[in-house]
Amino acid sequence: MIRNKKQGGKLIIGLIALIIAMLSGTGYEMQSNVKPIHLKSISRNKPENSSYVPDQHKIRFIDSLVTASYKKGMFNGTILVAEKGKILYEGAFGYSDLKTKDTLNVNTPFQLASVSKMFTAAAIMLLHDKGKLNYDDPINKYLPEIPADGITIRNLLNHRSGLQNYIYVADHYWNKTKVLTNNDIPFLFKIYKIKPFFKPGARFQYCNTNYALLALIVEKISKTSFPEFMKANIFDPLGMKDSYIYSKAVDNFIAGSAKGFSFYFRGRSFKEEIPDYLDGVTGDKDMFSSVRDMFLFDQSLYDCTILKASTIAEAFTADPSDKGKLKKYGFGWRLRVSDDERQEVYHYGWWHGFRTYFVRELSDKLTIISLNNRSNVHINTILCKILWYPYDDTKTSKGKKHKRNTLDESEDNSEEGL
Repeated sequence: MIRNKKQGGKLIIGLIALIIAMLSGTGYEMQSNVKPIHLKSISRNKPENSSYVPDQHKIRFIDSLVTASYKKGMFNGTILVAEKGKILYEGAFGYSDLKTKDTLNVNTPFQLASVSKMFTAAAIMLLHDKGKLNYDDPINKYLPEIPADGITIRNLLNHRSGLQNYIYVADHYWNKTKVLTNNDIPFLFKIYKIKPFFKPGARFQYCNTNYALLALIVEKISKTSFPEFMKANIFDPLGMKDSYIYSKAVDNFIAGSAKGFSFYFRGRSFKEEIPDYLDGVTGDKDMFSSVRDMFLFDQSLYDCTILKASTIAEAFTADPSDKGKLKKYGFGWRLRVSDDERQEVYHYGWWHGFRTYFVRELSDKLTIISLNNRSNVHINTILCKILWYPYDDTKTSKGKKHKRNTLDESEDNSEEGL
């Protein structure tokens, strides 16, 4: 009799445990697809001589931050966090299309907005490594049409050309019933005599025209289209199967890619953002990719798969005039040395409802990639908490307040968020 009671008690305890497990498993709701990578699955794949052991508390910390943000309606997208070359956490929350309720996954391509710039810079650096160009070549060598005396490829890469933003020029002069392309920009500037704001190299000014022209230079040198060059020289060699360059001029949107949505009335109403006449221009935006593909690109920068180590180092080197400044820019990457001397390279973007982030902390080999397709998403504080874990995100180790505790999304709001 006592034995039967004990068995009955074990059965009740087992049922309670099963119910708890079932309830905890439904906590993300049907529209989320979360995959924390646990210790056991990571350990099977790590190199034999590696001493890296993932922090399980950190994994739970990341999951709690992202899940809470999603449940509050402040996150709709995908995220991947990697450390020491291993995926620590990845997840997909919400919908790729809010109208059809198609769910996201970690292979869903997103519009990268200005995060596209680092890939455009990589294309230029690849041509440099092959001896096809020099950074100090005048751009008139390749684009004689544009009024740009003294402006070099280097000035375009680090946003020191002084050129005006083609977005505003087109808004004033272009026929918006026609799709604007990269080839149109030099002639637009020439016809309307659009002069630079300042002499090349005089100072930093973030400008999308720089990277639109870089994509055009890639085409002039390679004698192939920019999308074809990227596919053949970066996407295919790295196995980035979900990545492509979108252009409204050829309308090559791939089904299953995320669509961007803008929210109004405090998130109570939204509309789909349809690509417009500016989306025929590439290089500064309009690359689509997934968090998984971007992780492959991230790892290639450590392995030097497509670019030389010295080339990558130069991309992460600020202009000498940036000495002493907190905010710096290399070749397609923003640069920051934090209060505790940790080096961070990153970029973010927003365009047509998309908000994207790619952050690399080089000292600890920590990578954070977050892609979102709702305009009301604001998770830069969350990303910084992950970046600075386990430290307080508002104070240094000495107890002083950080000079910056966000990724400064608004610092380039004059550039339409790109």
